[in-house]
Amino acid sequence: MVAVVALVGCSSPQGINQTSNVKIGNPIWEFETGLGILAFGVTSSPAIGSDGTVYVGSGGKKLCAINGKTGDKLWEFKTRGDVDSSPAIGSDGTVYVGAFDGKLYAINGKTGDKLWEFVTGGFVHSSPAIGSDGTVYVGSSDKKLYAIKTDSKGPAKSPWPMRGQNARHTGRAPTK
Repeated sequence: MVAVVALVGCSSPQGINQTSNVKIGNPIWEFETGLGILAFGVTSSPAIGSDGTVYVGSGGKKLCAINGKTGDKLWEFKTRGDVDSSPAIGSDGTVYVGAFDGKLYAINGKTGDKLWEFVTGGFVHSSPAIGSDGTVYVGSSDKKLYAIKTDSKGPAKSPWPMRGQNARHTGRAPTK
């Protein structure tokens, strides 16, 4: 069984989450994604939307949207190749993810509908990054880095902790 597992963070010295009475380190829920060609399940890191939706790719050739509180599947988007790429979320809620079918996909984060796709010359194993102007950057096994113009106005604001605490990973709070 391959699953995404959510764990409770440490919120009390007794090792019990005060709001849910779940012992720290025990799963809150599990979500089975399926296996890929090489019997790998989830090699993608999840991305967390501003509404708490968890987006994760799988070796089962799909991107899954999961309710972060319950672990219930909201939708899945099927590709023609394994999704090892970690998703990135734009400020407009668009989810960007690459796949081993050589494509970068733009997916509506609420519905799971494909907005568009961009074909590269090789596998897309790398994870997309979103610039402050909404440009999506992604690498491919064709030895190219692509910069793709999108409708997003930059990366989404998310409750998910980020390395460096901001989109530039500087560790400094943005000035207003």
